[in-house]
Amino acid sequence: MNVWDLRLKAGGRNEFTLPAGWSVALVVLHGEVRVNAGTEVGEAQMAVLGEEGQVIDVEAGTDSVVLLLSGEPIDEPIVGHGPFVMNTEAEIAQAIRDFNSGAFGRIAKE
Repeated sequence: MNVWDLRLKAGGRNEFTLPAGWSVALVVLHGEVRVNAGTEVGEAQMAVLGEEGQVIDVEAGTDSVVLLLSGEPIDEPIVGHGPFVMNTEAEIAQAIRDFNSGAFGRIAKE
């Protein structure tokens, strides 16, 4: 797994070589970037890239803070609901029951 915290000046550009078959996502925390001279990704947006294994080119349109995430796929089903991410709907339902019953802990009131 790779997690790159990128800080690019406007007009700055970097290339990243990623392993073939890995999942890749780019999250723009601040600013605006262009990926592979085409896809524009703005603040608070995420781009999910293919798993071809290639050079990813990131160019900043403005001063930008970006996370570039890549990793070997886990090849498991993913189900998400609210803040919960599990493998099945049943696991999501259990997580919600656990949360609602206080099994995740409680925040002390002042």
